[in-house]
Amino acid sequence: MFEKYDLTKKMDDHTFAKECTPLQERLGILQRELREKKIPVIIVMEGWNASGITNSIQEIIRFLDPRGFNLYATGTPSEEEQAHLLMWRFWVNTPAKGRIAIFARGWYSRALAENVSGIEWKKNIKQAITAINHFERQLTDDGTIIIKFFLHISAEEQKKRLNERDKNPLTAWMITKGDWDFHRYYDSLLPVVEEVINETDSSNAPWTIVEATDTNYTVLKCYQTLIKMLEKRSAEISGNSKKKKADDTIKKPRRVEVKRRSHSPVSLPKEEYQTQIEAAQGQVRDLQYVLFKRRIPLIVVFEGWDAAGKGGTIMRLVRELNPRGYDVTPVSSPNDMELDRHYLWRFIRRYPKAGHVTIFDRSWYGRVLVERVEGLATETEWQRAYNEINEMEEEFVENGGGLVKCWLEVSKDEQLKRFHQRETDPLKQWKITQEDWRNREKWDLYESATDEMLARTSTKAAPWTIVESDDKWYARLKTLKTVTAYCEKLL
Repeated sequence: MFEKYDLTKKMDDHTFAKECTPLQERLGILQRELREKKIPVIIVMEGWNASGITNSIQEIIRFLDPRGFNLYATGTPSEEEQAHLLMWRFWVNTPAKGRIAIFARGWYSRALAENVSGIEWKKNIKQAITAINHFERQLTDDGTIIIKFFLHISAEEQKKRLNERDKNPLTAWMITKGDWDFHRYYDSLLPVVEEVINETDSSNAPWTIVEATDTNYTVLKCYQTLIKMLEKRSAEISGNSKKKKADDTIKKPRRVEVKRRSHSPVSLPKEEYQTQIEAAQGQVRDLQYVLFKRRIPLIVVFEGWDAAGKGGTIMRLVRELNPRGYDVTPVSSPNDMELDRHYLWRFIRRYPKAGHVTIFDRSWYGRVLVERVEGLATETEWQRAYNEINEMEEEFVENGGGLVKCWLEVSKDEQLKRFHQRETDPLKQWKITQEDWRNREKWDLYESATDEMLARTSTKAAPWTIVESDDKWYARLKTLKTVTAYCEKLL
């Protein structure tokens, strides 16, 4: 692939100034238009070491309003970043609507740096490519413009530049042993880089290879490509936003059978519950320490009907856990900062780090439940979400995480009984709101959405567990036993 690019291309200063000046002005205008349209933009500048990444970015941002963009220089991950998945650090830095995020190197450099070694490096690279494609497609489907550059120079040119910097006292600090190591492996890395670029070159997030031997030519091509793609994608997104009809081309995951009521409601005598719950809580506590020691992150998701007992069940699950090793994240309506980004952003940024546990009291499944039923997401958005959710969960599990998903099921009659109990008990009145009653009136709509959610998102990597919750003692004990059994299998 790289052999077809002419690395001898050059441009004199006069021609560069003449052609570049109007493009620089146009870029500033486009930034304002994108801000008004609330379209987020990601610019990724990749390339060989010493190919001119810093200089190219410096030229581009000179004519941008600095209040409207963030620059992220991607290097060796911090301790916090190392404790999360490869894509986590990039997900948390995705731009809000109308803003621009510029990555001086990004997920590609990290995928290569972290995975091109060891016995299973080919498998690791394949997993990284899959994660990258999911990440970019999900963002572009949601309206983000992604523009990717790879600055290409020959091995000879790279060696020349590294030597020049190494001999200059003002730039010698920039050259590390790692730079020379990568240079020595230039020829062997070349086909790997080509494969990654080919496998991640999509219509929504295409690559632009820039012949980077001459600085003027490099910068001008970046400007030309950037403006052309911003104009094209901005027009496409603006046009799509006016369409009200659902996208019937979305291929949803196949349905699997998940029965919410496979048998009559199960009851457990309180005395029997009390004799078993303490032992179950002790088992969960012991497993928490093993997870921490082995640096395995665990997510436990609780979904279910209003008044199904999620709060009480979570309290019993964490009662004996070390509080420094877990977080409980209650999920409500997104705030303005969260609404300005992809709906998965607010959940991924709360992922547990290695060895920790995060418990979600409601979760990303709101996209295909309440947001679907209440019309807060378009039909295209919630239909698209099944695949997005499955991809997100599978990536977390494939990279060594654990994921338990519990649906707390109660009958319609039991829910009504609990609603009335909450209304009459002064200690529980805070639990019941008018919204609970309004949701109950839409029981059939929520039931239909729930059945499809369970059928399309119960996967091999992350299956659903139905917790029969008409009897709260039984529900609490089953949940603890489910988490225990999963962790024992995981370990």
